[in-house]
Amino acid sequence: MKAGDTRYAVSLGVRVGFIFLLSLLTIIFVAYYILSENFHNQLTDYTVKLIQAMVNQGVETVEHQLETEQRYAVFLADSLNLTASGGASVKFPAVSSGRGELRFLYVTKEGTTASDGRRRDVRTRGDIRAAFGGKTSVYGPYFNEENEFVVCYSAPVRRGENVVGVLSIEKDGYLFCKLIKNIRFVDSGESYIINADGTDIAVSDPNHIDWVNSQYNAVKLLTEHEEPVTRSVMELESKGLAGESGVGTYYWKGSICYVVYAPIPAMHWVLLAGLREVEIASMTQSALYSAISNGPALSICFVIFILLSGLIVYWIISSMKKNAEINEKLEIIANHDSLTGLLNRRFLETNLLDSWKYPIRVSGQAAVFMMDIDDFKRYNDAFGHQYGDRCLCRVAGLFKNAFNGYDAAVMRYGGEEFLTVVFSVDREAALELGDNICRLVENDMIPNGSDGVVTVSVGICYVVTTLDMPLYSCIRIADEALYMAKKGGKNRTELLSPSSEITAPL
Repeated sequence: MKAGDTRYAVSLGVRVGFIFLLSLLTIIFVAYYILSENFHNQLTDYTVKLIQAMVNQGVETVEHQLETEQRYAVFLADSLNLTASGGASVKFPAVSSGRGELRFLYVTKEGTTASDGRRRDVRTRGDIRAAFGGKTSVYGPYFNEENEFVVCYSAPVRRGENVVGVLSIEKDGYLFCKLIKNIRFVDSGESYIINADGTDIAVSDPNHIDWVNSQYNAVKLLTEHEEPVTRSVMELESKGLAGESGVGTYYWKGSICYVVYAPIPAMHWVLLAGLREVEIASMTQSALYSAISNGPALSICFVIFILLSGLIVYWIISSMKKNAEINEKLEIIANHDSLTGLLNRRFLETNLLDSWKYPIRVSGQAAVFMMDIDDFKRYNDAFGHQYGDRCLCRVAGLFKNAFNGYDAAVMRYGGEEFLTVVFSVDREAALELGDNICRLVENDMIPNGSDGVVTVSVGICYVVTTLDMPLYSCIRIADEALYMAKKGGKNRTELLSPSSEITAPL
């Protein structure tokens, strides 16, 4: 080959190699951009949904805390030790730092007595006036005269039909910060609670506790100085105060910020959680860049192309796996009862109704169990709501264990009622299961607040394929059987089988 031809071949090879490399880099860039955008959009969508689920769970946690503390205040008020004259001297319960208690106050029309001897007149406070009117009330959190951040739970002290005074429990108001500390996006993001006036009363990040201490209020700041970001935040907070739940956005430092908000109806508070889109984008880019840069160095374009294809496939599988994990977490949160861990009514409506007819035709027969704790109100009255929750969890565990080995969906139907749909079970086995549930609970020896133990009643609807019964009709019949069991006493099981004419759903 001539020198000219050699130079031409080399030049052509260089040009082809350059074009091939440029094409490969273009493919890499386009693939990276598309993958990054798609993954970022999906990650943003699922992250916001996950934060929404966490906010809803946080609302339930805060409301449960408020309800539990009010019940505790009523319990202490009912058992308060007063002198015969009605309160010139009062023996307070011991202060429990583990519960966040600071002190107890006993308030009469004449004055106020504190468990730690402090002098303070709180007779005109809103919760005290409500308690004198016979209503258990919550006040705060607020900064008192000693600059303590406290929340007060006040309950009327009755002697006979008369309200003779008010017991007020002052607790650490910062406890609400602990309740929401995990509602945040990885190590960034923020959640906080505002009261009916729009003032911050709890934050998830200890570094921002000054929001609470300075009593940050967007509405008040806007009266002093108009500022777009503060205006946007205030408008989202106002939606929550109006009873709305949802997701909103605003711009801060050139980036979109997502804000999830949900009302806390018990106190007319709002729980909000925020995260910045730039933080999600940073996590996306970091993960993609790390995976690419840690790949082996390639010497020829063909090997680079093959490895790039493998990397794209890896990231598609990885993104699908992450999406599946997020979906699974959301599904668990949505379809399980937060207290007992059993399935909830949403699972019945979104999953079990659709799969009811096919399994029952395959198995040939099925039964619906409805269980209710006997005299559960007596238990709550005797021990309080917190121990009532423990009782529900114990009974739920026994109820679930009774169906081990069966094709069954066990769920909490509401309050102290539990529901199970069991496939491939005959009539005799269904009756034996019902009796076994009653025995399991009775043998567990949970005291019921009187001289006996906690018992349950069970109603069963047994059906066969030929009846073609809608699930809600079976639930209604099981509820009727439960009513018959309770009418005949307690700790009993009743079974009903529907007639062939019953086919209409509830």
